[in-house]
Amino acid sequence: MSVPKDKLHELINELEDNQTSRVYDFLESLKQKQERQNKPSDFFGIWKDANIDVEKVSKELRDEWDRDIL
Repeated sequence: MSVPKDKLHELINELEDNQTSRVYDFLESLKQKQERQNKPSDFFGIWKDANIDVEKVSKELRDEWDRDIL
């Protein structure tokens, strides 16, 4: 959904100062979340500081796994 910027400005101008700062804080946090890109290696314990490409290692492990299910 796209909201025209002039409509946003009107709405913000109608708010009280304390509400405006809360909206600003929310938008800043939303922007930071969007800019932050999490990699799986950020959450893999000992792998976090090992500079290992987790995606590559995971793919190699999946390729090695013999799926003899039949």
